[in-house]
Amino acid sequence: MRIILLNLLFIAVTLPCFAQNLQGWLIYFGNTKIKESKFSIHQEIQLRDYKIVGDHHQTLVRVGAQYQLKPYLVTTLGYGFIYTESFGEPNNPFVEHRIYQEALFNHSMGKAKFRHRLRLEERFIQNQEFRGRFRYCLFADIPLTDKGFAKHGAYIAVYDELFLNIADDANITVFDRNRAYAGIGYKFRDNLGVQLGYMFQNVGVQQGTNNVLLSFHHNLKIK
Repeated sequence: MRIILLNLLFIAVTLPCFAQNLQGWLIYFGNTKIKESKFSIHQEIQLRDYKIVGDHHQTLVRVGAQYQLKPYLVTTLGYGFIYTESFGEPNNPFVEHRIYQEALFNHSMGKAKFRHRLRLEERFIQNQEFRGRFRYCLFADIPLTDKGFAKHGAYIAVYDELFLNIADDANITVFDRNRAYAGIGYKFRDNLGVQLGYMFQNVGVQQGTNNVLLSFHHNLKIK
């Protein structure tokens, strides 16, 4: 518990350094396993703000059908709905419908857990031409306590994700964005945890953004 408090204190002390460009994300990640089968359902909601709170940026809802091909490999076919507003006023809202396919590879190294996620997206953005996007993300979770990733366990979570555009439009560059994240996680139960972390996002040639992420991770099972 002392380790958790020290890490939370470190985050609280360092975040004000980025306050002039600090954005907030509130996220729910859920996974519902269907009985004893290899099928499960991914459900996700993200609320993103240009500030910590007070200037809505995006609402993202994502759902996917998952199938476990191997103990170390899960595939997903899913759909995402994204509602976006511009910074400040006017909001100039627009929506995006997104279909995606992904493969998630899992492995361990010592006590640490690693995941490699490959995702292909077909994006239908309001008033824009169809485009695709490829994403690769490397996740690493490192336990901080003897309980590891079980109930009352704490861990460090880091990841880096690269986004590449697929489009015929010469005005759209191949590089879309990169996200680098580091945070601390805590498991309230074996199937319920929370993470608090910081993410730096580099979007094209624009100035990077600093983001505070609070995420909840929940596993359910249909009996």
